[in-house]
Amino acid sequence: MVDALRLASNLANVGDAKTLVIHPATTTHEQLTEEGDQLHPSNANSALLPTEDIYDRFSRKEKRVILAIVSLTALVPMFVGGCFIPSIPQISKDLNATPASVSLSVSLSVLASSVSVMIWSVHSSFYGRRSMYLCGIPFTIIGSFATAVSPDLNSLLFWRFVQTFGCAGGYALGAATIGDIYKVEERGTAMGTFAGAMLIGLAMAPPIGGAFAEYLSWRGFQAVLGVCGMLLMLLLALFFPETAHPGSRGIDKAQDPNKPFVWINPLSCLTFLRSPNIMAVTLANTFALISDYALFMPIAYTLGAKYGVKSEGLIGALFIPSGLGNCSEHG
Repeated sequence: MVDALRLASNLANVGDAKTLVIHPATTTHEQLTEEGDQLHPSNANSALLPTEDIYDRFSRKEKRVILAIVSLTALVPMFVGGCFIPSIPQISKDLNATPASVSLSVSLSVLASSVSVMIWSVHSSFYGRRSMYLCGIPFTIIGSFATAVSPDLNSLLFWRFVQTFGCAGGYALGAATIGDIYKVEERGTAMGTFAGAMLIGLAMAPPIGGAFAEYLSWRGFQAVLGVCGMLLMLLLALFFPETAHPGSRGIDKAQDPNKPFVWINPLSCLTFLRSPNIMAVTLANTFALISDYALFMPIAYTLGAKYGVKSEGLIGALFIPSGLGNCSEHG
C-alpha cells in the first residue's frame, strides 16, 4: 500500500520542484518567465543552482520540529488503514453484516486515499501546505468518532471514506514540505525519517489494532484515532508554519487573492504517466498493492480458520512479517 501511495505523492508533487534553466542572453536585460513551476532566466551569468538562502528560513531545530510533525501526519493514515483489517470478524458480528461487505470499507479507504492524495497535493501548490493540513485533519477527526459510533454498515462505509480522505494527504504534503525546507543534499536523510515513520506504522498498526479490538473493542480504537487527530490538529495549528517558498503559491500570484475558493483539477498530475518510466513503476506498484490486499484481506478466514486463530491480536500479528519486509525493502 505504501508503495502506491508514495508514488502518487511523488507524481502529484513533481511540479513543486524549482529548477533554474539557463538560456543564452539575447538582450541587455534579464528576462524571467515562468512556465508552471520552472523559472527560465536568460542571463548567461546566472547560477545553475537554485538560491540556497530559501532553505535557510528555518533553523535546524525548527526543521526538526516540522519534520517530526509531518512524519506524524504520515503515520496516522497507516493506523487508520492497518488497524481495521484484523477487526473485520468482530465488526461483521457487531453490525450483523457479512465479512465480505465489511471488507468494502477497506476498498473504499483505498479509493479515498488515491483521490485525496491528489486533491490535497495539487491544492497545496495554490494555497500552501499548512492550509491543506488544517483542512484535511478535521475530516479524519469527524470520521474517526463517527466510525466509532456507526450503527450499521452503510454508516460505517461512509465515515470510513471520510476518515481516510482527511488523512491520506499526509503522504504527498509531507514529501512536498521536506522539499520546501531541505536542500537537495539534505533531503535523503529527511525523507528516510519520513518514510521510516510510515513503514513503522505499516508494520505495527495491525497488531496494535487487533490487540485493542480483542481487549477493548474495535470502536474504542476508532475513538483513540479521533483523539490522536485532535492532538495532531493542535500541533499543526501551534507549531507548523507555512513552508511553501515565498511567492511560489498560486494564491500569491492570483489576480483576485480574496476569491473564496479556486478549484484545481486533481487529475492533472496523471499526465506524468505518459512517461514510460513512470508508467512502468506505477504498474509494478499497482500489482504489488493488489497482491497485498488479495493476501491480507481474507487472512482471518484463511490462515486464521486453518490454524484455529480467533484472537484479533494474533491475527494482527500475522501482518508483522509483511511490515518488516516493507521496512527492509525500503530501508
